[in-house]
Amino acid sequence: MSKLIWGMGSIVVLATTVIGGNLYADKSLNSYYQQNQKSNSLSIQYKNFNMGPMQGSADWVAEFTLDPCKPKDVLILNGTDAIKRSWNGYHIESLIHLKQGNQVFQTLLKQPLTAQTKIDWLGVIHSSLTTPVYEKNDAETQTRIDPMTFKIAAKSNADQLDIHNLKFQIPNITVNDKLGHVQMRDLEFETNQGSNSVLDEGKTRLNIASIQRTDRNVQQFGSGELKNFALMVNTGVDQQLVNFDTQLKIGEMTMPKTPSMRDFQMNMNLKALNKQKIQTFFDLLEKNTEVCESKKELSQDVVNSFLAIVNEGFSFESENNQIKVGDGYAKASLTGKVMPGHQTSFESLFKMAPNLVEYQANVEYDKQIMKIIMKNYLQQGGKALSDQELEQMLNGMQQSLQAKREGDILKVGIEYKYGEKKFLN
Repeated sequence: MSKLIWGMGSIVVLATTVIGGNLYADKSLNSYYQQNQKSNSLSIQYKNFNMGPMQGSADWVAEFTLDPCKPKDVLILNGTDAIKRSWNGYHIESLIHLKQGNQVFQTLLKQPLTAQTKIDWLGVIHSSLTTPVYEKNDAETQTRIDPMTFKIAAKSNADQLDIHNLKFQIPNITVNDKLGHVQMRDLEFETNQGSNSVLDEGKTRLNIASIQRTDRNVQQFGSGELKNFALMVNTGVDQQLVNFDTQLKIGEMTMPKTPSMRDFQMNMNLKALNKQKIQTFFDLLEKNTEVCESKKELSQDVVNSFLAIVNEGFSFESENNQIKVGDGYAKASLTGKVMPGHQTSFESLFKMAPNLVEYQANVEYDKQIMKIIMKNYLQQGGKALSDQELEQMLNGMQQSLQAKREGDILKVGIEYKYGEKKFLN
C-alpha cells in the first residue's frame, strides 16, 4: 500500500515528488521549503531556500530507512532543486548525490542523478528519472543493467500525496556466469496500486519482450527463450466487495528437444472478496514494512487475516485458457466457489478444503497436440509413434476420462462437489 517501494529509482523519484508535492497556486514556497517532513521510513530536511519572482533554488537531505529492523542501515541523498515558475505551473530540476548507502546504491549513484518534476496549478505532479548503466563484474558473474527510467504521476491532496501511477522501464539486462548467459529485453512495469493507503480500483501490468537463457552446453534443458510475456492484474472495488482479475499471456516458449509452445493464455478471476478484510490484510503487510516487530507475532496476524478472507467465502472463474503446440491446441475453463468456513489455521483449512470447494471444469484438446507431445516424448527414448498407436491412446483416454469425442477433438467435463468428482460427458 502507501509504503510499498518498487525499486531504487522509485525511491529517488518519490523523494523529489514529495519535495515538489505542494508547490502549486495556493501554497507558499517559502513556508513549504521551511517545513521538514518525517515518517517511519522517510525524513526530509530543507535549507538554503531562495526564490525570486520566476526562479529560485533550495537544498535538501532525504534519509530513507530501508529496513525498520536495521535503523542504522540508511540511504541518505543530498539534493539541490532548481525551481522555475511559468504560466502553467512549476518546473523543478533536482540534482541528486549519494551521501550514504549500501554497495548497490554506491554502484548506481557513482555520478549525480537528475530528476525532473512538473507541477501544474491544479497540483498534478509528473516526476521522472533515468539511472546510469549498472555494471558489476566479479570472478564468476558479470551483470549489466541498461539505464532504467522511472516515472511517477501524483496529485497533492490536502496534506497528503496521492500516487496515481508509477512506471519503470529497463531496455536490457544481461548476466553471464559459469553456467551460461541470460538476457532480458524491454522490461516494463506499471501500476496505479500499492502506493496509497486505501484499496481502490486499478491495474498493475508487467511486460517483457523476451527472456533468453543460453547454457554453455546449448543442448541442456536450461537453455531456451520466452517471448512476449505479459501479466495484468485488474482490481475492481465497490462499497463492500473486491474482484481480482489476473491475465497471463506468453507469445512463445522454446527449449531444446521440446516442441515450441505459443499463444499461451491463463486467466483467473477471484470474485466477491470482502473489501474490509482485504484492506486489513494489506494494512498488515504494510505494517511489516514500517516497523520492526517479532516476525512470529506478525506472521500469525497475517495468517489470521488471510484466514478471515477465506472464511468469508468467495467465487472464482478461469475462462479462455489455452496453449498451442505446433498445429495442435488445448483449451480449458473453470468456475467455482469457496464456501464460508470457520478455519483457525492453515492445517485445518487444508484438511477441510475438499469439502469447502466446488467447481466445474471443461477441457478441450485436439488429436494433433497429443500427437506432437507423445511423438517428442517417445523420440527421447528412441521410439516412434504410429497413427494406430495414437488412436489407441486417444480411445483409452476417451474411456478413462469419459471424454466426448468430436472427430479429432476430445472434450472432458468435470464437476467437483461435496468432496466427490464426476464426469459430465
